[in-house]
Amino acid sequence: MAEFTYVDDATGMAEFVSGRVKPVSVLKATGANVVVFAFDAGSELREHTAHQPVMLQAIEGALAVQIAGETYSLIPGDLLHIEPGVPHSVTTTERAKLQLTVLMIDSPGPSHIPLEE
Repeated sequence: MAEFTYVDDATGMAEFVSGRVKPVSVLKATGANVVVFAFDAGSELREHTAHQPVMLQAIEGALAVQIAGETYSLIPGDLLHIEPGVPHSVTTTERAKLQLTVLMIDSPGPSHIPLEE
């Protein structure tokens, strides 16, 4: 059983697709699932909710997250935590990448990289 998991170039796993948002699952680990989204300029994730708490982190470009009637601009280095069931959406006017970490509080181990399943 692994006591740690290393993912090389997780950001690079998500490639831009013209006119779309392209999600790539980069890690499933004890307590967390990590997905990197590549947003083409002008693309969006429409309003939705999550069943688990999530952390959003901009890793390239700038994104706008609409939540609770407010818009938050995320740039690399910014973090946003959203509780379960809270409606939110994500838009961008430029190419950008976003890391989503789903906090799986009750998830069992061990850690693994989904691409190696």
